[in-house]
Amino acid sequence: MILLLSFFACTGAESTTTTPAVDLGPKPTAATAPESMMEGDGVVAKWNGGELLYSELGTHADQQLKQLKIEYLQNRYAVESGALRELALMKLLEAEAAKRSMDLDGLLKAEVEDKVTKPTDSEVEEFYPVIARQLRNAPLEQVRPQVEGYLLNQRQTERMEAYIKELEAAYGLQTQLPFPDLPKIEVSVDDDPVLGNIDAPITIVEFADYQCGYCRKVYPTLLELMEEYPDQIRIVYRDYPLSGGQGGLEPSIAANCAGEQDKYWPMHDELMNNSNYSEVGLTAYATKIGLDMDAYAACMADPAKQAQEIMKDFQDGGEAGVNGTPAFFINGVFLNGAQPKEQFVAVIERELENAG
Repeated sequence: MILLLSFFACTGAESTTTTPAVDLGPKPTAATAPESMMEGDGVVAKWNGGELLYSELGTHADQQLKQLKIEYLQNRYAVESGALRELALMKLLEAEAAKRSMDLDGLLKAEVEDKVTKPTDSEVEEFYPVIARQLRNAPLEQVRPQVEGYLLNQRQTERMEAYIKELEAAYGLQTQLPFPDLPKIEVSVDDDPVLGNIDAPITIVEFADYQCGYCRKVYPTLLELMEEYPDQIRIVYRDYPLSGGQGGLEPSIAANCAGEQDKYWPMHDELMNNSNYSEVGLTAYATKIGLDMDAYAACMADPAKQAQEIMKDFQDGGEAGVNGTPAFFINGVFLNGAQPKEQFVAVIERELENAG
């Protein structure tokens, strides 16, 4: 049961300690504005010779308020979908335990613990260097139980995940929590590189930084989506360089220089699949994808045009509310961060349905 709880979520006990009441005197009265002020023509500020209406405030803060609403709806969906999955899986486990005349602990022991083998001495010795630093490089014989425990827990977690998939398939589990209808944000595709069908009904505008680990992590998801929706989606990549690490703007400049030779996406792949953004590394990628190296070198030596394009992307992203990478706009629907594939699919399917 402990393993099951760790699989679902971290849990903590609530404190039952009570604090003695302290008389702090009369409570201050909340300064709430009359409800009429919250209407479009309500006055929310005034001064000698002028006033400010609530409608003007709303217009000024519209983008920020829209962003807050989007984040709330996305966070709510994430919480509800997580709770739905947890509850549904618990019901499947209980149904299977009852079917086999077992309690839940007995089922998990039979299907998880008993099906995981204890790591051998050679496996422990082979794995030890991977976590030696976490164990402060203590001698293996001194920390062998910890290494064995880590390996065993890892195997039990993997087996638990596999067993959950087996149950989902056996019981035909389907969840139908609708993705929220999010406000849309207009984002220009500018003249940036496009991958996929240029006439596709779904446009995914991505703001990303090549030196962002999460951007590289989500890239395979985007490629899978391109395979599953070959004619329905197109991806527009826009630079949003946040990191001040190795190379600064250099990776983005290199990609745009490759684009001058109609090889933006091959360079994009190299930059997403590797992390050496030194001059030597970028030159190696340019050579690998078959660029005219003289033209590439000239472009890199005079990057003003490319830098201007990159900063235009950055400015447009900021105006759209982007403050981190990766950030996606799917037909204007904002998804923040390296979201799981299911999140993208939910939005794409909703947009395809709306498009008829």
